[in-house]
Amino acid sequence: MYGYQAVDFTGVEFSVALTRTLDDLLAAHLNKGRFQEDLTFAYWRPSPGRSRYAAILNRIALPAEGDRILQGNVAFMPKYIQRVLDECPKDHGVALAHSHPGPGWQDMSDDDVVAERERLAGLVAGATGLPLLGMTWGTDSTWSARFWLRVGRHQYERRWATTVRSVGRHLRLSFHPDLRPEPEPPESQAATISVWGRRAQADLVRSRIGIIGLGSVGSIVAEAFSRTGAQDLMLIDHDALELRNLDRTLGAYRDDAGAKLAKVAISKRLVDRSHTSETFSADPVADSVVNRAALARAMDCDLLICCVDRPWPRHILNTVAYAHLIPVIDGGILARVNDAGKLVHVDWRIHTVGPGHACLYCIDAIRRSDVALDRDGKLDDPDYIRGLTQAERERYGRRNVFAFSLSVAAHEVLQAVGLISGSERVGGCGPQMYHAYPGKMEVSSKRACNEDCDVTPFTATACNVLG
Repeated sequence: MYGYQAVDFTGVEFSVALTRTLDDLLAAHLNKGRFQEDLTFAYWRPSPGRSRYAAILNRIALPAEGDRILQGNVAFMPKYIQRVLDECPKDHGVALAHSHPGPGWQDMSDDDVVAERERLAGLVAGATGLPLLGMTWGTDSTWSARFWLRVGRHQYERRWATTVRSVGRHLRLSFHPDLRPEPEPPESQAATISVWGRRAQADLVRSRIGIIGLGSVGSIVAEAFSRTGAQDLMLIDHDALELRNLDRTLGAYRDDAGAKLAKVAISKRLVDRSHTSETFSADPVADSVVNRAALARAMDCDLLICCVDRPWPRHILNTVAYAHLIPVIDGGILARVNDAGKLVHVDWRIHTVGPGHACLYCIDAIRRSDVALDRDGKLDDPDYIRGLTQAERERYGRRNVFAFSLSVAAHEVLQAVGLISGSERVGGCGPQMYHAYPGKMEVSSKRACNEDCDVTPFTATACNVLG
């Protein structure tokens, strides 16, 4: 999945992502009213998963005076593309974005095809080593996108992107109408659609949702999305069921523990029977997201739900949310029990991370010291745990019961719906912290990272998060 030769992208799905901030800048430039198109070049970096190749847009190369001709249609001048290629950052590709004066997903005119395929595809591929990316903006902010791959000498073929995602306070998705068509709402989802509407439901069910961790919280999240109508779930967990998991894992039975059945297999068995969509796929990945192969599967998703309780995978997903523009919804539970075995207090928290939101470090959801300990294997070392303070042992103890998991899972799903629907009346307006006593939900107003945050500089870089 490298270079620009079509043979290297057999069976690959294509996608594009950009921050909402960059999306708004592009819209402000491209929107010239009903009778005038416009264009600009931009730069992007590749973000390959296992079966999806995404372009992460991260900067615009706006035209200068004389760089284009505006006569209803729009055309770029040779000096403009030459300047763009001369100034192209290392390891970046080139995109041509232009507007059409109409709403919705946009196809290409004959002039568009000539400009991209004949004038740009070979030039850009030869200069950057990456395919030309073409994008068209509709007046309702819907994007269409395509990559131009080499199929022969001086011959380039168009491959449409299935999705374009604009990531900010909300996740706005544009879908190719044939590659990911809007489904007819089934009767089994009538009550759901009556609450947040057909458009929000269509965007939700067409999103590929990855669930990381299929234990106490993740198993409930998977079932919730299945019944809500999700068409495409990715289930990622390396663990197998044990008897001690039975009181906290939805869909698990005693025989499964005896057979040491993978947790992802248990969840897949459950959602394969409970889904309400007409077409449905649940892809189980019995591996940890800290490993490259499983992380590549997560990178194929539009949205990730983090249901793991370890700092190292949460750190990785936190970075993915910014660097690769895949929002992550995360939750955690902290139960305090005294030496006599009596419950003292329990809190749980739910938060969305990614551009437009504060990261896990800046909302104190994880600590760098904990990530280092987990990465070095200390949190699995009984001798190390015995030497910790009572407060530290509680933080690493991972106590949980099914009733707590129900609440965390519910709020993770609600934040996912709010993120995609754009309605804060569904998911809330910020990180949520629930205190079981006295029974109070606090909502943080923190929407941005601290000034000295070292995660936000990775935004839209598509960097290698595993090093």
